[in-house]
Amino acid sequence: MALTAAPVAAADVRLDSYRNPKNETFRFFNQMYLDGVRGGLMATNAWLRRHGGQMAFCMPENLALTTEQTEEIMLKSADKRSAKGDWLVASLLLWGLQDAYPCEKAGSQ
Repeated sequence: MALTAAPVAAADVRLDSYRNPKNETFRFFNQMYLDGVRGGLMATNAWLRRHGGQMAFCMPENLALTTEQTEEIMLKSADKRSAKGDWLVASLLLWGLQDAYPCEKAGSQ
């Protein structure tokens, strides 16, 4: 029954609720949400690469990020941007992945 409520509770996770979960269950749901965001961003990037689009970030192909590494990237992104509590962790993660794994621009070497 608790898992059926998770999608509603995790519709949009904001930085303040991520950093200050109400309890262990919310902390766990926040991490599950962040893992889902990471998976979605990576799937989108793979689709873009396959279809000749410009990827949002360029991670090494053999790198698999752990939940802890993903969280660290998102929190560093928040710190870099002096993010306030209402910022979406999904946006912060995207920008953090772009910071950590930038794509080389064509012609720059």
